[in-house]
Amino acid sequence: MLRQFLISLTMKQFLSIFAFTFAALTIIPAEGYAQLRKANRALERGNLNEAISLAEKLIKKDSTDHKIWNLWARIHREQATQSTGKDYLMHIKDMVSAYDKVVENRHKEEDKVTFQKNQFYLQVFARGIEEFNNGQSIVDDDSLRTFHLQSSALYFQASSILSPDSVGSYVNWAYALMGAGNAEEAIEPLTLALKYGDPDPDLYDYLARIYLTNNRTMDAVSLLEEAIIHFPDSSEFQDYLLNAYIETDQIDRALERYQEAVENDPENEMYRYNYGSLLLQSERYDEAIEQLKEAVMLDEEYIDAHYNLGAAYINKANAVQGKISGLDDDIRERREVISEEEESSIQAQIDELTHERKGLYQKSIRPLEIAKMYGEKDAERSMIQICGALYQAYAQTSQEEKALSVSACAGFEETNEASEDSEHTDPLY
Repeated sequence: MLRQFLISLTMKQFLSIFAFTFAALTIIPAEGYAQLRKANRALERGNLNEAISLAEKLIKKDSTDHKIWNLWARIHREQATQSTGKDYLMHIKDMVSAYDKVVENRHKEEDKVTFQKNQFYLQVFARGIEEFNNGQSIVDDDSLRTFHLQSSALYFQASSILSPDSVGSYVNWAYALMGAGNAEEAIEPLTLALKYGDPDPDLYDYLARIYLTNNRTMDAVSLLEEAIIHFPDSSEFQDYLLNAYIETDQIDRALERYQEAVENDPENEMYRYNYGSLLLQSERYDEAIEQLKEAVMLDEEYIDAHYNLGAAYINKANAVQGKISGLDDDIRERREVISEEEESSIQAQIDELTHERKGLYQKSIRPLEIAKMYGEKDAERSMIQICGALYQAYAQTSQEEKALSVSACAGFEETNEASEDSEHTDPLY
């Protein structure tokens, strides 16, 4: 009997405790939801301060309730509509983070959250387009035009936060920045557009030019190597890359790259031209001449290849002239002790080298004349370099009338301004 009483008492105590615990658990959510409703009403009335204060308290009490995070997302969305600049972007980011918390705590809400973000994305993207068009329509007020384009860039940047895989957001963000004159800031969206989208030659071109004009040549090299994988026939990318290699003093790397490219595709005139030009830059004249000859055989109208072939002959001739000068200096320095036989031998070497030098100048004339012929058909092309090289070649081969005929084209106001001697003729890249 006593045992039964104890058991009964124990059960009653347990049930009482259970009931008390249950009551305690139901009180807090009820209060919490009352506060949540109050916060929602405050937000609907436009009382942001009250809504924020209540929401912060709710999050501290329970950070796992998806409804509270949904409220927090809506608060930041409302704050975003009342903000500008960095504050606007901050609220967009906080809104997205809050929506992520909604899904994290209740997976069933994912479709609803995705819909809400997409709806806001479309609104923000449309604002970006509207501001871009406003900026483009202004032609007589640069500051106002820039203001609208910067606003456009802000909206497109915000749309990329809402939809990180939207290539259109990154592209338009970049175009708006470039239109506003903030090309360097466009590096980030252009990089992201290439990361998330398909290879686009225009995007590679814009980004490469920004790198090259902002002393980020090493970045340009990496980018252009990637671009050429996708667009191997782009002469523009090839030229950019060649210049970038030279500016970063990566001649050896460039030579290896283009040697391999020529071996893999010997019928590609651009590879031949680039490889030959690098060899010319490295003063490996005979190899340069071989490659540049191949380039002009593959493309008869390849102006730069013709010019560089002529430049290779001239620079080799100038190198020979250096040897001649060295031998002349040797004779003069040892005039008192040199034997007649040795002097005669050295003079024979000088005569042979002089003949070789003149022959090289003579060989440079034909490719330079071809370069001039095709170059004159391009109204936008400067002919100063080509004509200057031709003037030198004509003068060194005693063709005074021909030299005079290209003096104006070479930029010489009077013929006596031009020198027959030149230490170096710069190749084109």
